[in-house]
Amino acid sequence: MLEEITDTACELLRFKSAADTIPYAKEVAQYFGIGVEPPQDFGFWVSVVHFEMRYRSLTYFLERTTTSNVLEISSGFSYRGLDFCQTNPAMRYVDTDLEVIVHKKKEILDTWRINAPVNFEIQSLDVRDFDTYPMMDGPVTILNEGLLLYFDKDEQERILKNIHRFLCTYGGTWITADIYLKHETDRVGSDGDKKWDAFFRKKGVKQHLFESFEQAEQFFSANGFEVIERYVPEFERYSGVARLFEHGTALQLEALRNKGKVQETWHLKPIG
Repeated sequence: MLEEITDTACELLRFKSAADTIPYAKEVAQYFGIGVEPPQDFGFWVSVVHFEMRYRSLTYFLERTTTSNVLEISSGFSYRGLDFCQTNPAMRYVDTDLEVIVHKKKEILDTWRINAPVNFEIQSLDVRDFDTYPMMDGPVTILNEGLLLYFDKDEQERILKNIHRFLCTYGGTWITADIYLKHETDRVGSDGDKKWDAFFRKKGVKQHLFESFEQAEQFFSANGFEVIERYVPEFERYSGVARLFEHGTALQLEALRNKGKVQETWHLKPIG
């Protein structure tokens, strides 16, 4: 199981480690033996900017949270919480994923010889099993990226019901970057080697995506959530944008501008 998960994580780390704004991504990539010299390819940098933007979108809302507790679900090999806790000592940050990931994540942390802040916790959690969710002492901000697209609609509903129940118990809101529309990965020349298409097919991702943002909003509403705010991209903050323009032709850049959004990050509150 770990091999399958790390295959997915390593594919994403190729892009995340090329960005200069994602804490510890380069160190994690080095741990897994992923080369740090990025390819000089337009499609590669399209993906870098996408994942950099997705990461930043959660941080944007996290910086504005008013709760004293944060629960990151299915965090993978992100160390967002470690970075956040170093400057927010009064916040409790619970970083979670499946036990096999948690074990490896702690192992990586040990190799860095970093004394993790006392308010940073790494715990196992299965998003489909409510009994594995941690106890909280007050309102909580839940956040995630790259989770729902790996589950079918029945499992997504189960996850949403668990999150809704959790937030109704403790209070708080949910930030998710998993609002993805169905799209062709090579529409703008960003998947020339078809790696993303093969990856999506292997994981069954495409059938789990939404037809439109309106359909996504209806789905979340039917499962007890209301959109508070949608993240607006901050392109001036993304380190990969300059490299994107450096390696893209005029036609590629124009196609990218015209393709429209395929992903959004939403700040949600429970209703009902």
